[in-house]
Amino acid sequence: MGITNELRKVIKTALDTLKTTHGIADNGVSYRLADPDVVFPHIVFDFTTMTPMDMGREDYTLDVDIWTKDEAAALDLQDAIIDLFSFKNDPQTGILPTFYFTSAGQVEDPDKTICHYVVRFETQNYRRTT
Repeated sequence: MGITNELRKVIKTALDTLKTTHGIADNGVSYRLADPDVVFPHIVFDFTTMTPMDMGREDYTLDVDIWTKDEAAALDLQDAIIDLFSFKNDPQTGILPTFYFTSAGQVEDPDKTICHYVVRFETQNYRRTT
């Protein structure tokens, strides 16, 4: 499995653990785009590379978007996501990612019935060479 796909799997697996504790549907954790049939609350995550891959370590910005109709639920999810990833070191077969919380906050949505929050992490990832 490639580095990007392995990192994506690590993130999705971790976020999937929030389904049972926060009422997220089976299709409620998505990479980049939510399923068109998804219900609230749901999570969409994406990450972007901040450094070239030839430096021995890849740095990523991980954004986790929370979408709900309930502000209290959004804040609970925000806290759970921060707890889930802050200073998390999650060694895998081919990668060694560590996550650091950097910011969280609300994003204004034109639909005032929607609560949209973003939680951001810096991710430092080393490739496993042995």
